[in-house]
Amino acid sequence: MRRRRGFSLPELLTAVVIVALLALLVLPLTTELRERTALRSARLELTSAFAAARAAAVQKGKSATVTLEGSTISVTVMSGAPPRSVPMLGPLKLDHASGTTVRPLASAPTVIQYDARGLVTPTSTATSRYEMRSGRRADTVCLTGAGAVMPRGCVL
Repeated sequence: MRRRRGFSLPELLTAVVIVALLALLVLPLTTELRERTALRSARLELTSAFAAARAAAVQKGKSATVTLEGSTISVTVMSGAPPRSVPMLGPLKLDHASGTTVRPLASAPTVIQYDARGLVTPTSTATSRYEMRSGRRADTVCLTGAGAVMPRGCVL
């Protein structure tokens, strides 16, 4: 009798069951990792936009503006002899790039303007809070009335 090469049906089914169980264990971990990474990326993008606008305002001695339209962030700075608004950063579409939504909480403004000293105008003692959400995860970024950014849950 000749011996056949290959695997028997029970061996193949066992291998398929083991691979399926491993996939069921790994899938939730990869989803959580993707959400956490997208949230971290969005938080860095938003804090970078605030920092870039503030730095540009101080460096050029002119006002700079951060605009939030839905989950799109853009930064412009005033420049030129007749002052005109020049795009500096963006538009950054967070919902397309990382699947993250950004929304102002309470009465936080969607247009933040920095004066030539790097302070938010009009000056306020209130802290503006912005929530980012990716899947089931959420985080906040806060902007003080002086223009300082507090990443990660609004704690200095």
